[in-house]
Amino acid sequence: MNFRDLEYVLAIAKHGQFSQAAVACNVSQPAMSNQVKKLEQELGTDLFLRLNNEVRPTACGDRVIAIAQRILKDAQTIRDTATQFRDPEAVPFHVGMTPTLAPYLTQYFSELFSTLFPNMRVTMVEDLPQNMLRMVEDHTLDVALVAKVNTAATLDFTSIWTEPLFLAVREGHPLCHLPSIAPEDVPAHDFIRLPHSFGYDLEDRLPKSDPVHRVGKRFDLSALRFETICRHICHSDDCTIVSALAAEQFRRDRWPLCFVPFDAPGNLRNLGAVTRPGCPRRPLLDRIGTYINATPPVGVTPTFSG
Repeated sequence: MNFRDLEYVLAIAKHGQFSQAAVACNVSQPAMSNQVKKLEQELGTDLFLRLNNEVRPTACGDRVIAIAQRILKDAQTIRDTATQFRDPEAVPFHVGMTPTLAPYLTQYFSELFSTLFPNMRVTMVEDLPQNMLRMVEDHTLDVALVAKVNTAATLDFTSIWTEPLFLAVREGHPLCHLPSIAPEDVPAHDFIRLPHSFGYDLEDRLPKSDPVHRVGKRFDLSALRFETICRHICHSDDCTIVSALAAEQFRRDRWPLCFVPFDAPGNLRNLGAVTRPGCPRRPLLDRIGTYINATPPVGVTPTFSG
């Protein structure tokens, strides 16, 4: 019996099929099946019932799965402990960011890591919040930057900054000169939004995505990429929401957009770093937070408190 055997057992229990479990473990299905069969022979009992379209744990299998989860978690704790005593810059760092953050922070974080950890290899991963939380839990990511409202109770959240929300419209739009706007006053027939949340409380008060609202549009748009929407707004009467970080980047790039602040409450999002409890990279996060407090990205208010 070894750790790999236990990883196979957990993968089979999770996916309910040998084929999917084998893909998840990056091994061939026959190799996984043979290894699990050897483990069952070693233990003298079956761990799984092989049915026509699925695989189910036996009563013994359920107990073994629970023990295997604890063993592998403890093994990872040992690896994490060793990481704390190695040179921090010798271990690659993986940070996740959402599609509404990553395009506007690549240069900032490249400079941050070059200053703080010049010898460390850093990989930035762009993905949706729910995907990144899973990646933090399974150790694929060390840290994910997400809004507090998008976090999970099983992970630690460290506040880094707050930033306001704006309504983006083209230059010359009738709403362009408003000092501020309430979510309820955003025109539903002109409003385009992404399918996922930016992390602001007032988003629930904004118009919902409903094709009926836009049925009269000669040219309509449904997009997955935030910048596709913003480029469309530059030459239309449509509007969308943008964070302060995005607004500042669009201003620097001279996009023909205006940004109308939203009325409080709920117009600020608390953005922070999500990590596993007891994460060994916590000292690095403390240095990152201190750097951000001293030199924050334009448009945000630092909140890191060590």
